[in-house]
Amino acid sequence: MAPPASSPYRIPACLRDLVMVDLLELTGSTTAAAQLLNLSQPSVSRRYRSLADDLGLERQTQRPYGRRYSDADWMALLRRGVNRHRLSCGVLRIGGLPGLADGLQDCHWIQWVPLGRSAKKHWSQLLQLDLLDAVALESADGLEEGSASELLVQIEIRPATTPPLLLVCRRDPLILEIAGRYGNTLESG
Repeated sequence: MAPPASSPYRIPACLRDLVMVDLLELTGSTTAAAQLLNLSQPSVSRRYRSLADDLGLERQTQRPYGRRYSDADWMALLRRGVNRHRLSCGVLRIGGLPGLADGLQDCHWIQWVPLGRSAKKHWSQLLQLDLLDAVALESADGLEEGSASELLVQIEIRPATTPPLLLVCRRDPLILEIAGRYGNTLESG
């Protein structure tokens, strides 16, 4: 395993379009995905159309969150491979409401994805689909009833400039190892 990330994670060029699909799933918008990837919105649209043509993907807006841009079963396998690369570099993909990111700018072990209010309602599903490694919450009050708690672990982190945040992580040994470096495990499902 690589040492903890000391500089921002850079997505390898050969994986960038697969990560783009995940960011489209998480944000629901080519504009928001473009911001996270430091690309233009037309570039993201063009790249998604090209990838969709090559792989036979179809955007389906009526599908649930996490399955709108790539509902093929084999995409989950590609996603796991791409995620393993990021995790092996010591970086977690964490989602949460935009205001929670304020104290996390210097946390190079976090790839932050701002979630809109409607996506936040589906965070448990986004974790189960491996689109996120963890969700940041201000308190346990944000936990959904029956949110597949047997798959989740709660870890408290204390960013330098904000009050403590609660990370609800997938129960994956590598994710828990990375999150455990920076926080305290509170409860495990």
